[in-house]
Amino acid sequence: MKQTVQVFSLVGPKPGTEKEKRRYRLKWRIDGRDFSRSFKVKAQGERFRSELLVAVADGTRFDPATGRPLPWVKSDATWWTWSREWLGLKWPRWAGKTRSSGVESLVALTPHLVRPGAPDPPAELRSWLRNVGFPPQTDPVDLEGPELAWLERWSVPLEELEPSILEATLNASTLKRDGTVMVASVVRRRRNSLKTVLTAAVRRGLIVSNPMDRVEWEMPQHSLEVDVSTVASIGDVDDVVELVADLPRGGGRYAAFFAAIGLAGLRPSEAAALEIADLDLPETGWGTARLRGAITSPGTRYTADGGTTEAKGLKHRAQGSTREVPLPPDLVDRLRTHLKRWPSESGKVFENGEAHPVTAENYGPVWGRARRELWPEGHPLAKATVYGLRHTAATTMLRAGVMPSEVARRLGHSVDVLMRVYAGVFHDERDRSNALIDAELAEQREANGEGPPK
Repeated sequence: MKQTVQVFSLVGPKPGTEKEKRRYRLKWRIDGRDFSRSFKVKAQGERFRSELLVAVADGTRFDPATGRPLPWVKSDATWWTWSREWLGLKWPRWAGKTRSSGVESLVALTPHLVRPGAPDPPAELRSWLRNVGFPPQTDPVDLEGPELAWLERWSVPLEELEPSILEATLNASTLKRDGTVMVASVVRRRRNSLKTVLTAAVRRGLIVSNPMDRVEWEMPQHSLEVDVSTVASIGDVDDVVELVADLPRGGGRYAAFFAAIGLAGLRPSEAAALEIADLDLPETGWGTARLRGAITSPGTRYTADGGTTEAKGLKHRAQGSTREVPLPPDLVDRLRTHLKRWPSESGKVFENGEAHPVTAENYGPVWGRARRELWPEGHPLAKATVYGLRHTAATTMLRAGVMPSEVARRLGHSVDVLMRVYAGVFHDERDRSNALIDAELAEQREANGEGPPK
């Protein structure tokens, strides 16, 4: 049955009305029945009126009880109920690391997305959300406790989310305890999570539009550039490898692991997945490693089978892709020695003491010990990470004059990312590059019988 819908003009407050009492009133009529709504801000009223007119133009049916277009009929979904449902929809297709970072973002955001006047949350709310509330394996009917009661009472309904609430949430969830801003990658992840969850709510018809589109909140400046003054040299890598190789018990098995990262530029997760069958280790000269994937350790809560590790494809590559990485002769020798000293039981180049894939829990303590012995507090490398050894390989290749496209290929980067991450290397090379250009210009002028410029 056809509906007759009329949307009238927005009516402002009477002249002289006190500022606190000013309201802008909108009236619309559906099949002869009048509906109205008032707004404190004129722009809000105009936006609401425009949305009604679009619904009319699209032929959308209106709910005779509420007066709103049927897709707008208020849902009882709150941020808590919807974000948990949304996570459950994404979970089966996500890798373990993505699951882990997704949960962490929602845990950081949820305590702040509450109704005005909400009391402080229970002390254990974040822990409850991380371990019980958000992992979707838990059936909602099995959830209980003061944390659940607080969320059910105070989590803000999606329809009541205003830009001011979202801005306050972004500010609160992206600051450290000392008041400084978290690293840009974490801030960006949390902002993107908030917007993504609400965009999905729009697609589900739970809200009409995404309030994040009206948020006035600026991301902190984000730089990928590595501080080359804190990148280990090849000599530093050699020192680490030699120290670790001499460690007693099983610590020595990680010497070649660190060497593969610092000399060939493998990611730790790629080195962990490296198969003996994919190595070419000649008696002399350069060798190669064919990388087929990576092994990460997101935690038992986030892997598909409940295990501690998870195999995945190469980063930024299609499933099944490979990447061949040349291995310098000294790394070839190191790997040959490693495989003789630590015979593999699984076919992996690197294993822990139980013949399982290596993880940060295995090599982390070994790295920490080597770092403390070589670079005490106050040293530029005192906070160096295992992943940071990869920067050593990259800067070494670039300073050797290897074409950026080849460096990017070996590292598994795009050239664009390479140039941004290692911009500092190119700054350091400016004088040497200028000298090379001077020599080339002089050679060309001499060949043409010209003297130096006046």
